[in-house]
Order: sequence, then C-alpha cells, then structure tokens
Amino acid sequence: MELTSSMDWSWYLFALPAVVESQNLLCLVFFSILMVLFSVAFLAWAFSTGGFAWKDGRNQMGQVPIPGPRGLPLFGSLFTLSHGLAHRTLARMASSSRATQLMAFSLGSTPVVISSDPIIAREILTSPHFANRPIKQSAKTLMFSRAIGFAPNGTYWRLLRRIASAHLFASKRIAAHEAGRQLDCAAMLHAIANEQSLHGTVSLRKHLQAAALNNIMGTVFGKRYNLTCKNDEATELHEIVREGFEVLGAFNWSDYLPWLSYFYDPFHINERCSGLVPRVRKLVKKIIDEHRHVDSSRLSDNSDFVHVLLSLEGDEKLEEDDMVAVLWEMVFRGTDTTALLTEWVMAELVVNYDAQNKLHHELDFLVGNKNVTDADLVHQFKWVQDKANPVDLTHEILKLSCEMKNPLLAVAVPRNGVPVIYG
Repeated sequence: MELTSSMDWSWYLFALPAVVESQNLLCLVFFSILMVLFSVAFLAWAFSTGGFAWKDGRNQMGQVPIPGPRGLPLFGSLFTLSHGLAHRTLARMASSSRATQLMAFSLGSTPVVISSDPIIAREILTSPHFANRPIKQSAKTLMFSRAIGFAPNGTYWRLLRRIASAHLFASKRIAAHEAGRQLDCAAMLHAIANEQSLHGTVSLRKHLQAAALNNIMGTVFGKRYNLTCKNDEATELHEIVREGFEVLGAFNWSDYLPWLSYFYDPFHINERCSGLVPRVRKLVKKIIDEHRHVDSSRLSDNSDFVHVLLSLEGDEKLEEDDMVAVLWEMVFRGTDTTALLTEWVMAELVVNYDAQNKLHHELDFLVGNKNVTDADLVHQFKWVQDKANPVDLTHEILKLSCEMKNPLLAVAVPRNGVPVIYG
C-alpha cells in the first residue's frame, strides 16, 4: 500500500509541470487570438468613416462620401446617444462631422444613416435598397416579423400589402366604419367634459388611448367596450398593448451588440417578450375562433378585419399564426400610436395660439353645431387644402415628439356645446 501511494504522488509531481505548461500555452493562444481580433477591429475602426459598422466602406462608394463620427471601437456611438435628448445629440454629431445632408455612424454592429434633407429622407424611405432594415430582437419575438411593418421585402410582404390595400383598407370599408368612429369620438368628448367638470383640468392621453382602443377594436375585431364598466377582456388588451409598447421601446443592448444576448439582458427584454407572446396568442385566437362560428362568406363593407381575413381564399389565404401577427400589429399600432400622435398635435395647437385661433374660426364657420364627417375634413376645410400656403408644423411637432416627457394637461372649455382644449 505504501509503495502504491508513493508511486501515485510521484506521478502527480512529474505531471504537474506539464499540466501547468499546457494551461499557460492555452492562455497564450487565447490571448493571442483576442489581440489579433482587437487589432483587426481597431484598424477597421480607425480607417472607416462612420465607425466600425461601416468598415466595408459603403458610405464611401458614392460620388460624395457620407461623413460621420467614428465613435468607439465595437460600440460606435452607443454611449454618445445614451444620455440627453437624442435629436440634440445627433445635431451636435452632425455639426462636429460637418455633415449637412447625410450622416453615417455606427450603433454597435448596426450601420445607421440619418438625413436632415426632406428630399433625401423621402428617397431613403421609398427606395427598395432600404426595404430590409434591421429588426429589433423584441419586435421579432413579438411576431412583428410576420406582419406588414417588419416583414422582409419579398413575396410574403407583397402579399400582405395587396391584402391591406385591396381588402382591409379599401376606401369603401374605411368609409363604412365612420359611424363607429363618430361614436368613439362622442364618447371621448363626453368623458373629457366629465373630467373637466369634476377636476378642473383634463389629462388627455388616457381619453385618447381609450377612444383609439375602441376604434381599432371595432375595425379589427368587430367589438367595442364600455370602458366606464369593468371588462376583463378590455383590461387585458390594454395591458398587453401597454406592455408591448414598453418592451418594443426599451433600449436593448443586444440589438446592436448581438453577442451580449448570451449573457447580458439587464432589462429582461427576452423574458418579458416570452411572457407576452402567449397572452397575445390566447386573446387573438379566442376572437378568431368566435368569428369562425359566424358565416364569413358574405362580406359587407363594414365587416371587420377578422372576417375579411377568414374569407380569403387561394393564394391570399393566411395561416392562423400569420393572421394573429397581422391582427396584433393592427391593434398595437392603432392604439397608442394614434393617441400619442393626436396628443402631439394638440400640444402643438396649445403652444401656437394663432394656429389654434385659425382652426377655431374655420370650425365655427364650416361646422357650427353640425356633426362633422371625414369627407368634410378632407374636402371643405380650406386650411387643410390650402396648397398655396401650406401649414408647416414639422419643426415644432418633431421638437415636441422628442422633448415632451409628460402627458398633456389641458383645460376643456365648452364651445357651442363641444369641449375645446386649451393648455
């Protein structure tokens, strides 16, 4: 026994230097690989205008190179945009890079191009070369990659566009849903008047969100809710939309540094998306199943989107998961997006008294105490149709969209029986 033990210890003593030497060799190889990768990344960053994501020199291929800041190696301009107001930071970056119309920069491994020229911006948005923009990981997880807004350019995306233009958003169908929009608007104005009489001021956002939710639910799912009463389905839908907006709007490092997703998710984006998707599927599939028990072969102009999608045949027929993605995107984009845009417009009118006064006079002259329709807004309002002297609110609305942090608090003053909003 003693001899065996002595031999074992001798083996370990003789093998230890070899083990230590092999571990040092592995560390040296690993360190060398890291240094080579870092050197390549540093050289690519140092010689690429716009940062590491533009290392292939695409921003230098045109007749006029696109200027832009390099930022940091690997990270680009991520930290530059992580504090302060983004539009002001971008303006400073453009000024320091002497970029007047176009600017290229990097957000991690994502190349970014930004324009301050409306003609160039329009060309970017309409060009097929920019059709496949990078999709956020949260948007992909939330099924938006199978919906119109984020689907890659190709056969499926063109099919969705054709369905939307020919069936979902046909002019007759939009006009047929006007009665529902009038009801939603009337209910919203009544709720605003009630809050004004009770509290003296009105927080507009919640009323705009409720009206937008009811409108989109009536158009997409064919049902509206009495939001003054407790309704579990309406509450669940509102919470799903709110959570979706928070997750989709949250900053996710992994969108720009994909290798971080394996070990770093400080805001729990993946976890929240994984918990939200089953709730979306459960709610939307329940509504689709309810519509399946109704004859969808006979469509009318005021049929909801679920009936329209269920009635499609042949090449236009969508799988159920694709239907869920399309309908979910309609509800998601049509609720908070509409409410926030309307709130921005109201805030713009509040800070521009002349524009507000002009709009009041035109409403009094053309509408008075009558009900106003969509056709009246398009065809009768001279302010809307004045092509010789168009009203340009772009600068202020952009400014408000970037800087307005708190919901608009306003005073609703009755004007010919209809509440009018003042700041």
